[in-house]
Amino acid sequence: MSRTSFIYKNIFLYRLIMNLIYKGRYSGRFKQITAHITGKKVTELCFGDTVIAEFCRLNGIQWKGIDINESFVKTALKRGYNAQLENIETLDHFPTADTCILSGSMYHFHESTEELFRKMLACAPMLIISEPMINLSNNKGIIGNLAKASASINGKKQVFRYTMDSLTAEMNLLSNKLNFNFRIVKQFDKDLIIVINR
Repeated sequence: MSRTSFIYKNIFLYRLIMNLIYKGRYSGRFKQITAHITGKKVTELCFGDTVIAEFCRLNGIQWKGIDINESFVKTALKRGYNAQLENIETLDHFPTADTCILSGSMYHFHESTEELFRKMLACAPMLIISEPMINLSNNKGIIGNLAKASASINGKKQVFRYTMDSLTAEMNLLSNKLNFNFRIVKQFDKDLIIVINR
């Protein structure tokens, strides 16, 4: 049996399904992120797609992406992007940058967010978090079924999801522990866009 959900096997299938989940607004979620990028070096964790990498290339920004998905990393490398196959939980540190991005993946690390944020804050003075707050797997029909089908990464079922209340509470706790400021800059579809300054 596959250790990873089928939608993560191919970038084109992934984009198709994500467009269905986001009701045709999949590319729009990245515009909310790139609007807040500062500096000339970006480290993107769990990058998945290469939309932000493409934005960086077009705007003369150095991009470094890290992902555990071999298929996504191979696709990025074929397109000439600086991608690394790695589990970010096992890395001691992340590549230094001006902006560090984590998009749609914070819930994977909900049991180790403090350690993750320590490494991200050491990586860059600005962090951009885009995190879904609405669990579409609770929906009925095709969208709910697609969301359920995307719930396995590296052999782990991803049951946990943030809500607006739990994500806000998590950010308040982390900001107090790790001494950073954050602001919610946008709610786009089911995602909350958060900018953090250390």
